[in-house]
Amino acid sequence: MENRLHKYRKQVLIASLLFIGAALQFAHGQQKVAEWLSDSIIQRYQPTIDVLTHHGWDHSNSIVMHAMAKVYLQTNNPQYLAYVQKYADDYINADGSINGLLTTLDGMHPAVLCLFLYQQTGDKKYQKAATTMRDHLLGKNGQKSQFNKTQDGIFWHKNNAKYQDVASVDGLYMKDPFLVRYGLMFDQAELVDASVEQVLKLAQRSFNIRTNLAFHAWDATGTRDWADPITGQATQHWSRASGWFAMALVDILEYLPKSHPEYNKVAHIFQRLALGLKNAQHPKNGLWYQVLDQAEQPDNYPEISGSGMIVYALTKGVQLQLLADEYAQIAQKAWVSMQDYIKTYSDGGPQITSVAPGMSSKLDYAAYVAVEPIEVPRRQTKQYSHGYVGVLMAASVIEYQGLNNSAFVTAGS
Repeated sequence: MENRLHKYRKQVLIASLLFIGAALQFAHGQQKVAEWLSDSIIQRYQPTIDVLTHHGWDHSNSIVMHAMAKVYLQTNNPQYLAYVQKYADDYINADGSINGLLTTLDGMHPAVLCLFLYQQTGDKKYQKAATTMRDHLLGKNGQKSQFNKTQDGIFWHKNNAKYQDVASVDGLYMKDPFLVRYGLMFDQAELVDASVEQVLKLAQRSFNIRTNLAFHAWDATGTRDWADPITGQATQHWSRASGWFAMALVDILEYLPKSHPEYNKVAHIFQRLALGLKNAQHPKNGLWYQVLDQAEQPDNYPEISGSGMIVYALTKGVQLQLLADEYAQIAQKAWVSMQDYIKTYSDGGPQITSVAPGMSSKLDYAAYVAVEPIEVPRRQTKQYSHGYVGVLMAASVIEYQGLNNSAFVTAGS
């Protein structure tokens, strides 16, 4: 009886979410947000996404291409694959060497595109490029890596004086899903172990067990003005930092074998983070705000890039049977409210509003909310891609429920 009831509840949940999704699709002119946005990005930024940011082989471009790759996997639209490939081919040479490598963890994120393109095309240059990225981060044949670590072995977020001995959960997303997948694809278990070790070490230093949320960053010296002198932790829970962290964990868990000795620890961190995000969700509109644990403060604001990332992570967590059904409803509530922040721009494509621009750790709550949200695209010269990626990542999982995904299966069922 209990199993039949559970099955019925699950069917009702799927049906209701599909109905809501269809209603939202109708509101966008019979086109899914994922495809409306992907098509508009291709139209706006030719010949490649770098027209948006001019940052080259860097996360600000590759996060959008990675999200579009996820939409491609749902739609098989060859235009999406071709657009991702055109961006990568501007930097990857025939021998797998890469032009424009950066010594920041942000600059490591394009590595995931190398694996994606190798899997989709079979072209060995992309496998070689993935190896180039691995060696760039970790060193090769006894040659020391250009990337620095704290004394206890955690990568600095950037290799410069401002970020000396500073690590951020953002950085886990930029490199560790890639390292785990590379290690598993090419039988290099030591990469998987090293990646998991980074996750556990940084979580231990950044995670707030009281709120079940991650602090924005951690300073190993405790000397930065934003850092607690004892713990080194930042003072605030920034929305997008926890969004990156949640996506990193769920993307790692998608591939990490359950037999791995640390699998349960990584899964536990993700489940605790999901609980913290559930509690931080705004009770009325279901969104997540610039400073996560103070959503109802009058000067705080909905932050759409982080909200989209959280929607993606929670939805995928349910699909992977890591989270219970209720998290699908939590994600769906946020996704519905996100539609209010997707406007129609002058070119007929979507404009994502209420997005925090890029920022490093701030002194306190007031400093975070003083940073005014922006939109993408916008009429100012400097553009930010973060709004695109949050919405695309969310749409890539939540708009295709019941189609290509076996979604909404209760953990442990």
